[in-house]
Amino acid sequence: MITIVAFANFGVAQAPQGGGARRGGPPAPPVLTGPVADAVNAVVAAINKQDAAFLQKAVAPDAIWADEDGHFLPANIWINRLMQAKPAKKLAMTTLTGQVWDTGAWAAFRYTLDETTAAGAPNQMKGTATLAFKKVGNDWVVAMIHAPVDGPAIAAH
Repeated sequence: MITIVAFANFGVAQAPQGGGARRGGPPAPPVLTGPVADAVNAVVAAINKQDAAFLQKAVAPDAIWADEDGHFLPANIWINRLMQAKPAKKLAMTTLTGQVWDTGAWAAFRYTLDETTAAGAPNQMKGTATLAFKKVGNDWVVAMIHAPVDGPAIAAH
């Protein structure tokens, strides 16, 4: 009987308060604005325009891309795969959030990536991307990318 009461109390303690969906912990970070948000928007625009030159400047030469299945690759491999796609992949983002410090920042967002399979069929991937930034001079550059998909990818990205 004591165990049942203990578990019942534990369940009540874990229930969201005030009707919200969050379960304790710190509040969600606010919508990201300012120079780091501008940098994220510029990266997304460059991907959609297939502007490899911009991405080479916006992503640090030593940046790492961590994918959903444990690979840690130089980020320039990620850039090359995105830029070589024919037809071009289209990236859209929503829910941009993050945090900025003096010389570092992170940004996270939900994304959809429209692409074409090798057989020519349209495909849409969805996931959450996280970018870590470091400040170099007056510029914010991407130092790390993590962009797992919500389901299986059709090919290496």
